Amino acid sequence: MRLAVEIEGEGEADALPGGGAALVAFMSFAEVRGFGARHPLIALAERAAALGVRLGPLAAFYEREAADAEDEAMLARAWQDAAPLAATLTALGEALRGDDFARTLTRRADAETLPDEADALRALAERAARANRRVRLTYEL
Repeated sequence: MRLAVEIEGEGEADALPGGGAALVAFMSFAEVRGFGARHPLIALAERAAALGVRLGPLAAFYEREAADAEDEAMLARAWQDAAPLAATLTALGEALRGDDFARTLTRRADAETLPDEADALRALAERAARANRRVRLTYEL
C-alpha cells in the first residue's frame, strides 16, 4: 500500500517514509471503528480519539486510480484544507509518542513507522497551509 499526497498547484509531493503504508492502514481502520470489527489499528484510532485527536481530516482520502465517473467525482471531493489536517497530524503524533497505551497498540499493529509517517505528512500539510493550498490524499494497493 502507498499513500500519495498532492498539494494543489504543485502536484504530488515527495513520498512518505515507508510509502505511508502504516498511515493509510491506520486511516482505513479508523473509518471502520464503531462497526464491531476488532484490530489493533481500530483500537489505536479509538484511543487517539479519546485523547482528543480529531480524526475527521484523515477520513478524506480515496483510491488513486479512477475507474469511472463516480470515482472521478469522489477524487474531486477528496481535496481538503491543509490546516485542519496538519492540526490532526500534530495531535496524532503527540498521542502516538506520549501515551503508553497508544505506543503499545502501535506495536501490536506492527505499525512502528506510523509516527514518522504522520510527522512527514504533517510537514507537507503545514507547508500547504502556509501557501493557502489544499491537499489530497490518495492510496494505491
